[in-house]
Amino acid sequence: MRVKTLLRTGSGVWVGVLLIAGLLFFSSGNTDTTIAYWGSITAQSTLLLPVVGAVCGAAAAWESARLRESGVAAWAPVRGELRIVGQRLAPLVVDGLLGIVVALGLFTPGDAFGLPGGPDAAVLVTAVVVLLGHLAAGYLVGRWLPKLLGPALMLVGGYFWGFWPAALAEPSWLRHLNGQGVGDCCRLDQEPSLRSLGATAAFSAGLVVAAVIVVVLRRTGRRRLVATAASLTGLACAIALAVPLGFGGEQARDRALLQCTGSRPQVCLWPEQQGRASEFRRWVKDADRKVRAVGVGPAERIEFAEPVPSRESVLVEAATSGVRLDPPACAERPYATYPGDEAALVIHPWLALTAGVAPDALLDWPSESVRRAEEVRRLPADAQAAWFARNMRSVRDCSVKPDLSPAAYAHRASS
Repeated sequence: MRVKTLLRTGSGVWVGVLLIAGLLFFSSGNTDTTIAYWGSITAQSTLLLPVVGAVCGAAAAWESARLRESGVAAWAPVRGELRIVGQRLAPLVVDGLLGIVVALGLFTPGDAFGLPGGPDAAVLVTAVVVLLGHLAAGYLVGRWLPKLLGPALMLVGGYFWGFWPAALAEPSWLRHLNGQGVGDCCRLDQEPSLRSLGATAAFSAGLVVAAVIVVVLRRTGRRRLVATAASLTGLACAIALAVPLGFGGEQARDRALLQCTGSRPQVCLWPEQQGRASEFRRWVKDADRKVRAVGVGPAERIEFAEPVPSRESVLVEAATSGVRLDPPACAERPYATYPGDEAALVIHPWLALTAGVAPDALLDWPSESVRRAEEVRRLPADAQAAWFARNMRSVRDCSVKPDLSPAAYAHRASS
């Protein structure tokens, strides 16, 4: 069939228009959560995959119903039914691929094209398999349901199948079957989970194989049984891969990509951060010198979660890297009292101020805590070191109350 005739008689053109409009609508306000890292960008673009699947699946049901009503399979066998179905669905495949590309573009920040690497190929291939799965399901639904009911069912059902599992607390693994498992990925030290992507691909591939069996074995009485077996096999494989994941759709990134320089502390950067390596090292060295003057030692190795962090966030990360402010095990006991929270609320901004962060940049901390930290900063260095050592005891031991008043340490003079 000529391409011009296929486009004129099929639903590909208007489906493409509706799909792009739908993607623009659903992307509004949802594309500002990515970080400038291709793993995160590609993974989060799958948040729009349900729109692509629902629209294309509904169109596939419409085309399938038209083929059934025309009785084209009973005409002279110039073309096989699989070829006929493939030709009718080909424009929808193109629409779906265009939708995947547009979704990726909507989630791509303007400065991403200077980043090393490119879009995550595994995520994009899985998205294509999900698209084919929706087309296969739409074809099967349109084959057996009335012409208007099939597309409506695929549009509504595809939408809920795409978005609903991610909103469920249980079963948490269900989100890995519909393509949303990696939607919240990734930090800079993470990448999309191949296990999650495999579960998604296995489920959708089962639907594709089932649809092909129904078409190819049209004159075989057991085609429904074989097709059902194929789809259930895909489902079983998908569940086996997804169940151990729970909510998580990410895995650790290859540590070989991390480049470390210097010593005490080492500054370790991912490829996306290498363009500002000199700034990272200068800021870390500055923070290291200042916090050591008051008796605090940074960690031996320091990494950063943001591709392009601000100077303030680098200083804070360096200053707090060697200090554990998490509640100890004693605070996790039932009915436990933990006075260390009060100390941690002041120690953290004190470390940030010591490293060189301006007070007005500490907006995430209570103003009272920042004010108290500024009072401590006016003490001599050895008095600040004594204040820190005393109140860290409260952070680590639930039985020790903090003593945060700077006046209690003011008598200590610098040597």
